[in-house]
Amino acid sequence: MSVVWVYNAQEAANAVQECLADGTSLALRGRGTKSALGRPVTVARTLDLSRIAGAVRYEPDELILTVKAGTPLSDIEPMLKEHRQILPFEPPDWGPFFGASERRGTIGGALGADLCGSRAFKSGRPRDALLGFTAVNGFGEAYKAGGRVVKNVTGYDLPKLMCGAFGTLGPLIEVTLKVLPAPEREDTIVLRGMTAPEALRLLRGIAGEPLEATGLAHLSGELARHLEGVLGVAEGLTAIRFEGAREAVEERVAILMGRFRRAGARKLGGDVSHDLWKRVGNLDLLARESGIVWRIVAPPFAAPAIASEIGPQAAQYDWAGGLLWLVLDDAAHAHANLVRTVAARHGAQATLFRANEAIRAAHGVFQPLDTTLDRLTREVKAAFDPKAVFNPGRMYEGI
Repeated sequence: MSVVWVYNAQEAANAVQECLADGTSLALRGRGTKSALGRPVTVARTLDLSRIAGAVRYEPDELILTVKAGTPLSDIEPMLKEHRQILPFEPPDWGPFFGASERRGTIGGALGADLCGSRAFKSGRPRDALLGFTAVNGFGEAYKAGGRVVKNVTGYDLPKLMCGAFGTLGPLIEVTLKVLPAPEREDTIVLRGMTAPEALRLLRGIAGEPLEATGLAHLSGELARHLEGVLGVAEGLTAIRFEGAREAVEERVAILMGRFRRAGARKLGGDVSHDLWKRVGNLDLLARESGIVWRIVAPPFAAPAIASEIGPQAAQYDWAGGLLWLVLDDAAHAHANLVRTVAARHGAQATLFRANEAIRAAHGVFQPLDTTLDRLTREVKAAFDPKAVFNPGRMYEGI
């Protein structure tokens, strides 16, 4: 497979025009950290966007950041930290989970794959932070959409459409994002020994209280044992995070510590808390388990039943049960019929997250589309990329 290196929007547009002239397609690549996510893409050329990188404009007082899409998240986070700001959707870096030697995922990749961490149920997903962008379409044209302000209603909401499109609508070149002030304080309360149904019932209850928790997760014992030091336990670990002004966090933590003192509640502060949630978001503990991995987005109340009916070897629950990561034994059928049948019964969406190429090609990766969604998806693809130049088949066969 030949690689086409580009440094700006015009060069990317020229590469598309060459493909249109000779009837070929392109696989889009940033740093390649998520190449094993999605259906395999078989094309002759790869469009490498990693050199379209760097800050364009940062306005800390306006809470707005514009960067080139190939900029690594590891470059953006220190820039924001200097001004005590953060990306609200807490993007994880799944590079090591998929076998990369380092964390070098890009902001364009995070947006394209709609990556978000444990705070997403509170602060929103990438599509809620992306204000505007520059991209290249399947006609070989560079274009802009959105703007530099939150309220921009001058047409279709294309920023939301691009998030989670996995590059099938074209490469992002430059993105403008809303950022937030970093919390003054972060503390986490952890509880041990609860079963998943018990923990999720507790977490759903806390989510419904005016405590403003920003992290509600439970790790099965198989995953919790991978945690080092005092956190490494053979039974389940339940975590509740609070972020914000110092006094507010202290007050909320004191309420729950008093409530769960007899249950052996433990408080984690500062860097220890931050490291735990990074490991949850980056799937570091799941990476240490072998087997097929499914990601299921579900109504939180349905999470215990979904896990019980599927029977995973290990499980990580986030968003108070709204996000399930299930590890199943290796199987050529990837347990696809079971997982998708159970998910559909409970109004959930299942993604085959980790499996080899042959399994992903045979059983698909993303939630199967009904007739209406299939038609809409094909119409959107045709509007942006009628000749299927970008990542053909990455999400669905024939699209």
